Amino acid sequence: MASSDDEPGPSYGGPAAVDPPVLLSAAEKRLRKWRRMLGVTVDDWKAYVRAKPQVVQRRTRKGVPAPLRGYAWQVMSGGRELRACHHGVYDELVLSTLDERDDDIAKDISRTFPSHVFFAKPDGAGQRSLYNVLRAYSVYDREVGYVQGMGFVAGLLLLHMSEEDAFWVMVALFRGAVHEPLEGLYSPGMPLVRRCLHQLEGLLGEHLPRLAAHFQRECVHASMFATQWFVTLFAYSLPLGVVERVWDVFMLEGVKVIFQVGVALLQRAEENLLALPFEVLAANLRHFPVGGRADDDNVEADDLLERALALRLSRRLDELRAEHDYLNERMRDSGAERSHPP
Repeated sequence: MASSDDEPGPSYGGPAAVDPPVLLSAAEKRLRKWRRMLGVTVDDWKAYVRAKPQVVQRRTRKGVPAPLRGYAWQVMSGGRELRACHHGVYDELVLSTLDERDDDIAKDISRTFPSHVFFAKPDGAGQRSLYNVLRAYSVYDREVGYVQGMGFVAGLLLLHMSEEDAFWVMVALFRGAVHEPLEGLYSPGMPLVRRCLHQLEGLLGEHLPRLAAHFQRECVHASMFATQWFVTLFAYSLPLGVVERVWDVFMLEGVKVIFQVGVALLQRAEENLLALPFEVLAANLRHFPVGGRADDDNVEADDLLERALALRLSRRLDELRAEHDYLNERMRDSGAERSHPP
């Protein structure tokens, strides 16, 4: 006779009972979509981008999930491929003989994200990693070397990836593995900074004419507040949660995003800025977002990016770039004529 333990349980009809479906949260579903999109190799990512570019753009603009952000930035920038092609190079650069720029790098380390726990401890793991990456790059590209502002780029990368990965993403960004090279932001004379400032002032005259006129009356130039926007790619000026979202889009779409965000910031703060005289105007411009809710980075990022990405700037940026190049060429020709009079 079977014991009571052997007796079948109550029947609810239908087929044999199965485990109920697992209910995933929105965040878990998003993470799964991103994992499928990124794939296992860089080739998987490239194939997905070719097949569904609009899906990639839409998801990126909503934000890369934090656990995947580091890897996503590597494949978007081209840094992942560069590392695979240069095995051992980073270690050699770190171990190379001392460079004349080492003292400059060491002095600036403590000024990079000083309030972030990863970089706060003198000679802690974060500061050592930052020093290694910056020093490696200064040896790798001796023409550019080290320039203030690079630390914030390297520092933000190090919050999401290893030293070597951060180094190769910097190389990819500065040398232009996928998008326009950014090394002109740091090379002698900072030619790309000058061009970007020219483009930004042109955009302000069209998208914010009242503010542009106010700047002109108060003798405020874009170089007084926007140089650090470009040199640090907003890593210095915006809250961490906001700049991470900006970089998600920047890594995919390139430097035009920095212009879009810059114009959007000024649009949001226009009424505040119009009321300020020169004495406080420049100081306020250096610390955006003006009047923003710094206690909620995600809301801030959603609002800022929605405004920024609605701006269609690509064609006008190309026109302003051509204008800048033409003016530069004329200045060079004029200088050559003065140097060699008839």
